[in-house]
Amino acid sequence: MRRFLLLLARIIPAVMLVAVVSATGDRPAAASEVVDDAELARRFVAGLEQIVEAGDAAAAPLGSQAAAEQLAAAEGRRVRVPPAATPCSLGPDRSLYDTVRPAVVIVGSIYQCGKCNDWHLGGLASGWIVSDMGLVVTNHHVFGREPSHRFGVMTAAGEVHAVTEVLAGDAAGDAAVVRIDTRGRRMPFLLLGREPDCGDAVTVISHPTGRFYCLTEGVVSRFHRQPVAGEASASAVWMSVTADYALGSSGGPVFDTAGEVVGMVSRTFSSRRRRGKPDPSPSAPTEQMVFKDCVSLETLRRLIDDAS
Repeated sequence: MRRFLLLLARIIPAVMLVAVVSATGDRPAAASEVVDDAELARRFVAGLEQIVEAGDAAAAPLGSQAAAEQLAAAEGRRVRVPPAATPCSLGPDRSLYDTVRPAVVIVGSIYQCGKCNDWHLGGLASGWIVSDMGLVVTNHHVFGREPSHRFGVMTAAGEVHAVTEVLAGDAAGDAAVVRIDTRGRRMPFLLLGREPDCGDAVTVISHPTGRFYCLTEGVVSRFHRQPVAGEASASAVWMSVTADYALGSSGGPVFDTAGEVVGMVSRTFSSRRRRGKPDPSPSAPTEQMVFKDCVSLETLRRLIDDAS
């Protein structure tokens, strides 16, 4: 009996080890990084606060009032993006998400409430890098904050950079190009693609309601032209997609299957109808469809001369 018990004492640990290996050894590793939303928001505020408190005038984050003035002055300008050798290019062994994610950024602001000395998180939106020299594209409406807000950008790696200058703007097309202080670093960037067709597959990567780096897929559903308010002969072309997005997605890039940018998230429009008299609550509207309108590639190319 004693020999039998000693034999079991030797066999059982070995069996347990085999069981653990079989339970964990064949489990595939996660392909993409796990996103910590709370930590990214905290790092954005802390990083931009540090830049503001440093007091370097040359690298000071742009304030809301200065941003509005510069947007007005930059209306209709076009930015030339010189060729560079290191765009985020889709390869055979990498997913679109992991390929382009380094060049998709969080655009946001911080502010002081006047009741304490702390800096608070303001608005959050999305954006993307179009040049390794630190040119970022986002929506025009992203900069419509209170005067006390200071603007910055954070990369997927958690690096925070000050927005220092508005280079180009298109209020009607809801697009803007800004410069960030890269501190001399070369940035990963994205290329503009070719004009898509209705039915083409597209992917959106954005930050809806603070859920950072969310990927959704869909197709191009239509292109439409919208008159520009106050300008009888002017209009802007918009692209609608079926990929999902929400508040905070503004400025998120829309990708084709090659990982190139063919549009940019801008806004939604809900089609509603009121219920008929037989319904017990006739005044309650029902939502029929949500249109997801994106800045078109035509509008982006009016602002960006992509030599790459």
